[in-house]
Amino acid sequence: MKNCMLRNHFIHLFKYNDWATRQCAESIIKLKKSNDKAEELLSHTISAQRVWLNRVMERDVVTDPWKKLTEEEWIPKSTPLTAEWINFLEGLHEDDFERRIAYTTTKGDRFTSTVKDVIIQVINHSTYHRAQIALLVRESGGEPAITEYIFYQRQFQK
Repeated sequence: MKNCMLRNHFIHLFKYNDWATRQCAESIIKLKKSNDKAEELLSHTISAQRVWLNRVMERDVVTDPWKKLTEEEWIPKSTPLTAEWINFLEGLHEDDFERRIAYTTTKGDRFTSTVKDVIIQVINHSTYHRAQIALLVRESGGEPAITEYIFYQRQFQK
């Protein structure tokens, strides 16, 4: 399969997203007192990635995006899920990113979106909730994870 810049870019972003999710999880785990809202948001972020992957793969969505996962489930669910996303992306051709998928939201509304837009949604959704989690961790007296993309990139420049 020829090199597809968009596919490679998205694979890179999912690797970054996985790193950032692990950093975020660690910041919650290190809290002296648990923060239910932070735990709920991290669980939601992971579960929503599963929901969207099922949609783009045209599988039934059986995951409740608001089901709270345990601390012990976060990384064991998130990291293999990232691998599934990467495997999906590796199978796409350049024109597949513009393919429209039909789906039903958890509220029952029907929409169509391009595969590319879904991928961008998944990454941005994760970033959005990590920012909320960082605030909750700080408010709970903890040290929020630094999950900005440039910090991830700097690891490879050393």
